Amino acid sequence: MERSGYLIEKYNDMGNAYTCRRLLSEAAAVGLKLCMVGVNDTYFLNGALCNGGRRLEPRDFALIRYKTGQIKDGINALCGRSYNPLPAFNSHINKLFQLTHLSSDAFRKPHYLAMTGSADFGFVADRLGLPFVAKGLESSMGQEIFLVKDRKDFAAVLSRFSPEKEWLFEEYISASAGRDIRLFSIRGRAAAAMERRSESDFRANVALGSSVRPLDITPAFSRIAEDIYRQTCLDVLGIDLLYGEDEPYFCEINVMPGLEGIEKASGLNIAGEILQMIKGDLDDDERRS
Repeated sequence: MERSGYLIEKYNDMGNAYTCRRLLSEAAAVGLKLCMVGVNDTYFLNGALCNGGRRLEPRDFALIRYKTGQIKDGINALCGRSYNPLPAFNSHINKLFQLTHLSSDAFRKPHYLAMTGSADFGFVADRLGLPFVAKGLESSMGQEIFLVKDRKDFAAVLSRFSPEKEWLFEEYISASAGRDIRLFSIRGRAAAAMERRSESDFRANVALGSSVRPLDITPAFSRIAEDIYRQTCLDVLGIDLLYGEDEPYFCEINVMPGLEGIEKASGLNIAGEILQMIKGDLDDDERRS
């Protein structure tokens, strides 16, 4: 019997998006039927989830690559398995939740404050120093991340959003300016690591044009991947670290990490490893049934 799954994305057609293309290709290679379903192309009709004029049918698994909303959760509920598990996925989208709930002896955490957009500049600067970093709690790909050097920067950033918006303000780790580390974890195994570097921005996201180079998997990287998997049970995870003077700093985790940078840097078939993991789970389920 053919096993099938939904790749939950923003739209049914994501063009030639690298990560989607790789996951669809590797699913076919291991004999799994993976159908991309866009949250923005899906609707509830009298309690039934529909897409393209047809009711969505149950499937064996879901690969979640869309962050929020009841439609995303509804598609996921049609599936027997979820990658990543939905409760952990939904909780760990939030950067403040990550900082307060994740720990490891192999990294440090920057000093931080969480406040709304009504925060006082002097209050934040007195506790974190200057410059400091302002982050939206659920942003990705380097969006809503700003370097605040003075009162003018602070006012300019906050004025772009509602005063009720919550922010994470963090100590600026100057040793990591324009570069960071992306560690790719598959079920607690440090599968690959890379350095991302920007010559023009303090942020080093691949989506913003940063270059990448491979890094060796160190014992510290392995320990971090194991610790975070033990605390989250997230199967597929990007772990972002900042360079410190003596040991790395925790930056954030990404519950739906892209594949282009890590596959380019490492030369590894990370998409294939993800789909092999899923196939192995389904094979185990079949043997037990």
